[in-house]
Amino acid sequence: MYDRTLIQRILGCVTDHAASSSLFRRGVALCFQTPIAPEISTSTSEILDFASFGLSDLELQRTSSRLRDGLQISGDQFPNSRRLGNCYYYPDRSRPDYLNFIHPSKRRFMALGGWTHGDSFVVPFWQSPSMIGQIILDDPNDGKIPSHARRQRLEEVANIAAVALRDACDLEALNEEHGLLRFFADYAMTGLLVVQDQNIRYANDQMVQILGYDKTDLSRMNPWWNFVHPDDRPLLWTPDPTPMESKTRIRAIRKDGRVLWLVSCVHSVLYGDTHASAYQFYDVTDRIKAEELLKEKALRDPLTGFRNRGYFDDAIQIELQRSKRYRREFTLAMADLANFKQVNDQLGHQEGDRILAGIAGVVREGLRDSDWIVRYGGDEFLLVLPETGSSLDGLISRLTQSVDAWCEDHCSQIAVGIDFGWATWTAAAQQTIPDLIRTADAMLYERKAQHKENQNRSVSASADSGGSETR
Repeated sequence: MYDRTLIQRILGCVTDHAASSSLFRRGVALCFQTPIAPEISTSTSEILDFASFGLSDLELQRTSSRLRDGLQISGDQFPNSRRLGNCYYYPDRSRPDYLNFIHPSKRRFMALGGWTHGDSFVVPFWQSPSMIGQIILDDPNDGKIPSHARRQRLEEVANIAAVALRDACDLEALNEEHGLLRFFADYAMTGLLVVQDQNIRYANDQMVQILGYDKTDLSRMNPWWNFVHPDDRPLLWTPDPTPMESKTRIRAIRKDGRVLWLVSCVHSVLYGDTHASAYQFYDVTDRIKAEELLKEKALRDPLTGFRNRGYFDDAIQIELQRSKRYRREFTLAMADLANFKQVNDQLGHQEGDRILAGIAGVVREGLRDSDWIVRYGGDEFLLVLPETGSSLDGLISRLTQSVDAWCEDHCSQIAVGIDFGWATWTAAAQQTIPDLIRTADAMLYERKAQHKENQNRSVSASADSGGSETR
């Protein structure tokens, strides 16, 4: 009865985001067949579907077998004593039975009062006051229990997933064909219009609430589809309506001017012993926004705000085709932070995140609006500079000086800097994107080696003169 493809896609987006933006190495996202009320033992459910990340092939096989073997989850497995904000934290010896399908981490954690071998962290998909699914996380990189800030990030994604899953299940109920009586009796929460001779003969209360027009306004609307966005009217209007085989998504304009997204189905019915068309409308505006937000999150690095490599792989091809069409140059510049590993090792990953985000902001401010940046690796950035030739010395000098100045003010303990290498596409050479990246990468490491050699010479000269090195 459920659209498993849509649910699987939603769960996959959740796990992809958790894998790219959280410190956890492994996770499993679940969708329940029925909502579960915490602390109530009689509130139970089996698993409808799941997605995962970070599991080995053997772990995935065992997990899949366990979840598809009628695993029962009950509300009493979520006591308030294990609540951490809107999440649940289960130390090794307090894990409920249903979490036995999660394989304990094979790493040893050394942080005092932190994560241990068999701990689990659960972020529910709340449909207050119940949960309709959850993501179970394990094996944090830093060996720590998630901070309040990190819990908030995960809870935000879980809230979006809850909206998307709820709408996915609700929309599936619209697949069956119904007579007019079933519309009235079973689906009062969806908007309904009965159209006859291109006029609205009946509108239910939900349709009035969706559109903001009262029933008199709707009955006088001529033609009846005036509330539909002009670009989408051909999707609904037909001189001889016949039942649609599939749902149609359209935009509607409320009386107050706000644009909504609606899913529409039409059925042939008898109304007053005469042929009519019953249009059913379901408001999916929140779902569309949730999908757009999930898509945006999936393509953007949450720490720096830069695009990620998934976005780059598609967008760079568009940039390449545009440059070929107009025979204009563009440049790819690779950037890598110097001594950044020392920041994480000596000051901790949280301080490393702060410094990385700060430097990212400095680089962004030094570029044009038409330029865009990708977080290409841990502390590597890839700058895409449209209509820019290979003469970048001025730009690179300004960016380097700006980053040095920021680091002097915000990270004086460690001499963090930035190095660049670049390559330019030209219509004459017709290089491929991998060729450009290899060329830029090679130049970057040549400049890094030169930078390191210059630093060593400076240290040696300072030691010979009896002085101390300064940044």
